[in-house]
Amino acid sequence: MLVQQQITDFKVKLLKDDNLKKIFSSAYTLDSFHAQSDYPTVRERFYNFINTLNIKIDVIVVEKLKCFEQLKRSPGKLYGVMAGQLLKNICHQAVKTEIIFSRKDSKLKLRQELEFEVERVRLDYLQAHQNLQTQFIVSYMHNPHYTHGGLQIADYVAYAVFQVYENNNRKWYEIIKNKIGKIQDICNKKYFTRSNPL
Repeated sequence: MLVQQQITDFKVKLLKDDNLKKIFSSAYTLDSFHAQSDYPTVRERFYNFINTLNIKIDVIVVEKLKCFEQLKRSPGKLYGVMAGQLLKNICHQAVKTEIIFSRKDSKLKLRQELEFEVERVRLDYLQAHQNLQTQFIVSYMHNPHYTHGGLQIADYVAYAVFQVYENNNRKWYEIIKNKIGKIQDICNKKYFTRSNPL
């Protein structure tokens, strides 16, 4: 079963839960999962749900203030370069790779800049590693986070890692740490894996 369907089924299950109905406001619809704004009980259940999925998540940590000035001034370039860093090691491992950017806006120029930067980093990596298989398909999509379950999982993972870095709060990270393949802290040149955890 696709992750998207599993998330939809889980959402329906939560909305039918009699114990949760007691705490939900009458206007609550749970259109999507968003770690920062979900009810604490929903947040905990979704983290536990993520832990049941057959997925591996890689994370890039970026401190914007430590980035080069050119990247600080251009969000499209910054996010494109960082997405490229995340993807360069994995998108040659499958015949087809779908890259979904979480975007609320529809600005064509920004979308093109993101894709250009990811491709530039990815192709530079392939040029430096010419023994890698290069006959594969990479497609790009730009969706608001609420339209795709994978983006909602990414939001939760980002929130868990952010809580460790900014607040030394490991609660959420500890629930999903077995689903995280690697965490690359670009600006501080640190690399965490399952055998060398955060």
